Amino acid sequence: MGFDDAITDIFDENSFARYLEAPEKVQHFSDAVDNEILACIQCGFCRAGCPTFGETALESLNAKGRVSLAFHMLMGNLEPSEDLAKRLYQCMLCLNCRSVCPAQVKVSDIVRAARERLVAAGYLPEAFKPALASMIDAANPLLAPPEKRTDSYPSRFRVAEPGKTESILHLGCVTSFQDVKIIPAVMKVLDAAGVDYGVLGDKESCCGYLAYLVGDMDTFGKAMGAYVSRLEEYSPKRLITTCAGCLKTFRDLYPHYGWKNGIEVLHFVELLETLLNKGVLEFSKDAPALKVVYHDPCDMGRHMGVYEPPRNVIKFLPNVELLEFPLNRALAKCCGGGGGMKGYDNELAGEIGYKRLASAIDLGADVLVSACPSCKGSFNQAAARARKEKKGKIRVMDITELVASRLAS
Repeated sequence: MGFDDAITDIFDENSFARYLEAPEKVQHFSDAVDNEILACIQCGFCRAGCPTFGETALESLNAKGRVSLAFHMLMGNLEPSEDLAKRLYQCMLCLNCRSVCPAQVKVSDIVRAARERLVAAGYLPEAFKPALASMIDAANPLLAPPEKRTDSYPSRFRVAEPGKTESILHLGCVTSFQDVKIIPAVMKVLDAAGVDYGVLGDKESCCGYLAYLVGDMDTFGKAMGAYVSRLEEYSPKRLITTCAGCLKTFRDLYPHYGWKNGIEVLHFVELLETLLNKGVLEFSKDAPALKVVYHDPCDMGRHMGVYEPPRNVIKFLPNVELLEFPLNRALAKCCGGGGGMKGYDNELAGEIGYKRLASAIDLGADVLVSACPSCKGSFNQAAARARKEKKGKIRVMDITELVASRLAS
């Protein structure tokens, strides 16, 4: 019997028999997750929002199907297996399903809980194991030597001092080792605005978000512990990041798992919006005209509710016209790389990202802008394919790069 057979994926009048007649045999996740699973009415509205279902048309690869699989895990009808892991790791945890769900079911919480159970049973996909080991051994999930973290920094950069630096700029692993163009851009803007900040440099470590996403809570706990210790050593008043995933981790996950320090956590665009309103930055009025479309990162948008600051920043720039995707803000489609998908199924992630980028080209945008280095990486991959297939040309930029490029010299 396959996971896409109706008998496996659809609740019926007998589905709750074990829950009612033999509750001691039910394999609970947690009260909160159990309640989310039982709240799903299997209406199928989520099909319209789920990017993986849009590519595969498989019931087990939409929110309804994944909740059904979790339900059967709850009832003890499904044991952890490689096949089950494949369905549950082909989810981007993008929350698009919840945007169209009448019951507002927190599907990402359900999928993550199921992943934790898979990890505990030994079914963590091999694709993630090197990255998770590197997260602890090298303080980053990219298998990069930790001493190389600052190699891509400008020749002169501000190093944070314990107890003295008010704002720590957390650049993150993807920015430090892969999308290094963001680093001089964000520093240029902060320097121009006169912000007192410093970086941890080679003492910066991974926030642990990937481990959380894939359900490896032991590794997440170690990564969080290491980072919290560093923050306690430096005692900043504010933590600034350019990464949407790091924002969610610091602002949402760390407090949830016990960190109650009270440090203000901001995405760079939130700080930048405040700086622009204060009038501390000057922009070139002679810069060439650009049509820019903004992509809402899932972690920053649906997960954290940050929609308007990046748009306000873009609107502030002279000679820049802000375009909108037909599906934007809470309905924005994922770049394809969320939830660990890019590391698990790059082909499926690539198809999803390509559709989003193609929509930007159809709008007539010169530049596709996001506020997440992982999204930028997904779209750069898609843009290369678009050029090769002669679909069209479009630049992909992080919002830090766009702002830095328009500063008055």
